[in-house]
Order: sequence, then C-alpha cells, then structure tokens
Amino acid sequence: MNEMTENLNNPAIFSTIPSPGVLICDHFNQLKGYKVHRSEGTKDWLITYTISGKGQFKIGDHVQLVKKGDIAILKPKTVHQYATYSSHWEFIWAHFLPRETWFDLLKLPEMKKGLLYLGVDQPHLQERVLGSFQRLIRDNRGFQSFAKELSLNALEEILLAVNQWLQTNDKNKIDLRVQQVLGILSENLKESHSIESLSKQVALSPSRLSHLFREQVGDSIMATLLSMRLRHAARLLEFTNRAISEIADDVGFSSPFYFTKQFTAFFGMNPRDFRKKMIDKTV
Repeated sequence: MNEMTENLNNPAIFSTIPSPGVLICDHFNQLKGYKVHRSEGTKDWLITYTISGKGQFKIGDHVQLVKKGDIAILKPKTVHQYATYSSHWEFIWAHFLPRETWFDLLKLPEMKKGLLYLGVDQPHLQERVLGSFQRLIRDNRGFQSFAKELSLNALEEILLAVNQWLQTNDKNKIDLRVQQVLGILSENLKESHSIESLSKQVALSPSRLSHLFREQVGDSIMATLLSMRLRHAARLLEFTNRAISEIADDVGFSSPFYFTKQFTAFFGMNPRDFRKKMIDKTV
C-alpha cells in the first residue's frame, strides 16, 4: 500500500471538521518496503499498536523504532514518515479526533515533538490493548445506532488502561526532567554534552540528575548518549549512501577511528561490514 492509495481513505484530507470519533481504522501486515510519507502531517490524530515485526517512525532527524506492544501516537500537523523496518510489520492503526476529556490521557511520553511513544511490555496489558483495538475496528465498521460510541469507548479504554499502568507501575514513571534530558540528547546528538550542562537545563544538581537518570533509564547519561549516537549511525549506514566519516561527524564523533572502534564494540562488526550486511539483506 503506497501513500497515494492511503490518501484515498485518509482523514487527513477532510475539508470540514467532524465531531470526535474514530474516523478510520484497520489491521495491516506490511512487508519490508512499505512506506508512507506525509509532508503536511494530518488534521487528525493517528495511533498505532504493533502486534509483531518492527516498524519505524521518522520525524525530522528522529527515528523511533516500534516493536510488539509499542504504542505510537502522532499529533495533528506533524510531518512524518513511517515504514516497515523488519521483514514485516503487523500493526493496528486508527485516525481519530479525541473527546475533550482525553487530552490529559494523551499526555504520554513525547519522544519528539508531535510523536508520543509508549512501550507496553506486560503480557496482560498487551492482551487487553489488543482486544480493545480489535473491538474498535469491529465497532467502527458497524451500522448499529451506537457503533460510533462503542468504537470511541474502545479507544478510550486503551488510553485509560495505559495511563493506569503508568501511574501504578513505579518503574514506568518517567520523571519529566529525565524525559527532558532524553529529548535534549536525541535532538542534539552532534553536540558535546556534559552532566553539568544538562543538570543546569533541568534545574537539578549533577549528582541528583545522574542518580535519577540511571534509576529510571537503567544506564548512565553518557552511556545512553553513546547508544543513541551509534544506533542513529546504524540507521544512516543502512538507509543512506553517505560516507562513514560524514556519518561519524553527524552523530558527534570528531574522530572516524574512534567512531569505528565504538561502533564495532557495540554492534560486533565495523561500519563498513554492517552496511554491507544491511544491503545484502534487501537483495
């Protein structure tokens, strides 16, 4: 399915603003090569839930991978691209306009401006969310008097369930200041960062920020930054033809030699071999 085909049924092009509701939804299983690009975003919200395989969302320079259990939500007017990342990407999607009471429920972690993301790793919650999405699709296609309300209720149940999970599961409570640091790092990979400079930006002491970050993310700030840089470099190696030295510089390595050393330690192969492996996979 390409962008042109999707545009035939794309709520993003509606000329009048409909009332809150699920505008259109479906269950897709797309093979590698599937890609949708919207240069003006949409006028509605888009939610996706990954069932199996992997997909990726691209907002500007930020790439967000999604796997089983991941929920990604795009806000209106967010210029974006999404595509299958692995051999296939099975996911459920819905374009919707939220009820007024939903906006607090939609205050989920924002990985990039316009892109909300939540990884659901609890099997019981994955099962509940999947069941709600399946009911959403079924009810949205119905012609009965309350079909629209039932589909809205199914989507609201999803938002309520994930918000409840976030509030009751301490390990998933991401401090806003930690989120802010993650955002600063992801949007400024090339810049030189220090614990001191980051702590000033979020109004914490360096020691408190370091402790809080490790506690919630599971790794140190500098190790997380290194991982972000190397993972982004891997995507550039896979999806562009840019020189390795240019990619190294783009993700914050002044020395191509040091970049190659760190990349090899992280991925188990040097950048050149990694690129060749990715190319061979698509042939």
